[in-house]
Amino acid sequence: MHKTLIIHAFKKAEEERKKRGEKKPSKVDLAGDISNFIKDEMEFGLGEKSYRDYFNEAKKLGNNLKDISIKQLKVVVGLCRFLGYKTYEEFEESIKSESILQKLLVFLKKYKILIILFIITTAIFMVIVSVNRQRWMIWNGSHYIETKFDAEKLQQGLLKVYKEDRIKYFEKIAPDCNTEFFTEEGLENLWYGKNSLGELEYFTDLARHPETGKSLNPITSYMIKKYICEKYP
Repeated sequence: MHKTLIIHAFKKAEEERKKRGEKKPSKVDLAGDISNFIKDEMEFGLGEKSYRDYFNEAKKLGNNLKDISIKQLKVVVGLCRFLGYKTYEEFEESIKSESILQKLLVFLKKYKILIILFIITTAIFMVIVSVNRQRWMIWNGSHYIETKFDAEKLQQGLLKVYKEDRIKYFEKIAPDCNTEFFTEEGLENLWYGKNSLGELEYFTDLARHPETGKSLNPITSYMIKKYICEKYP
C-alpha cells in the first residue's frame, strides 16, 4: 500500500499549496514540502528527488495491483503522519474502509435502476401484505358486517377499517314509543341524522352516518315528540 501512501501525500501537499493561492504547484515543490515535514517530524533527511522518484514509480503503476516499496521505515511513518495518521496500520485501515465505500458507491451507481425497482417492489409487497392483514367492514343497510378487501369499494368510500364496537353496537333502527331513548343515568341511547335523501334515520351508537359521513346527533325530547312518539312525556 506504499503506492497509495505516496500518492495521497503528494495530493495533500498539492491541496495545501493551492489553498495558499498557487494554481499549479510543481512536483519539486510538493516533494520539498513532504521532505521538510518528515525531516522535522522524524528527524530523518531524504532528498526531495527520492520522494519524486517514489511518486513517479507509483503513478506509472496506475491501477495495477503491484505496489512500490519504500525502504526507509521512518519515511513510511512520516508520510502517514503527514496525512494525519499515527501509524501505518491506521492508514491501512482507513484506506480499506475508503475502498469498501468506493466499491459500494460504484455498485449503487451501476445497479441504481435495479435497486430502485427492488425498493418499489418491496414497498408494494408490504402494502399488499398490510392490506391483506387489515380487517374491513361494510354497511349493509342496517348494520356493519365484516368483509374482504375490495379496492373499488374502498375508492368509493364504502369500505371501512374494521372496528369491533361498530360491528357489535352500531345499527339502524326504527324507534317507537317503546324505545328506551335514555339510560337510567339520563345518557342518550339513540342518535339521529339525515341520509342522502334528507330522511331522518336513527342509530344505536354515536358515530358518523354510514352513508353521508356526517356526525350523528344525540336524541332529544323535542326530536322524540316531534318525529317518533307524540305521547312521549
